[in-house]
Amino acid sequence: MILFREPDLVLDDTTVSPVSRAQNRVGICTACDGYLLSLGYYRHAGRWMVAARCSACSRALLMVYGDDWSWIEDMPLVVDEVNRHEPAITSLRVSEVPQERLEVVFTPAEIRDMIAFQEGRPYVRQNLYRAKAKLERFERLFGVRIEL
Repeated sequence: MILFREPDLVLDDTTVSPVSRAQNRVGICTACDGYLLSLGYYRHAGRWMVAARCSACSRALLMVYGDDWSWIEDMPLVVDEVNRHEPAITSLRVSEVPQERLEVVFTPAEIRDMIAFQEGRPYVRQNLYRAKAKLERFERLFGVRIEL
């Protein structure tokens, strides 16, 4: 098993530190056609390796190259999510979140009714229900927890 424990790779109980942590587009995901973005570049046992993750489906893989950068193989990569340094989550009221961010996830009716609910005004229950179903996605994208 090959493990990516940011920023290092763990290969058969050997920890390999990155030569570079540059983030580049390094290919196309075969699962969903999204872009593969590099997580780090590594040198080990006479080979170059690039840890990458799909920007669309989050699939991770290790691309292995020879000393002359000729492709050898792609291998599955397990990302250690527990040790990732995530930014702290901020909790805000809907009215405190920039409108542009809200519009990325919520419809105008959902935004209107979340604000109305917080202010104690009449709201459409179905819009609030739909908005609540999207709160986790908003938190994941922006690192902001909306208090309802």
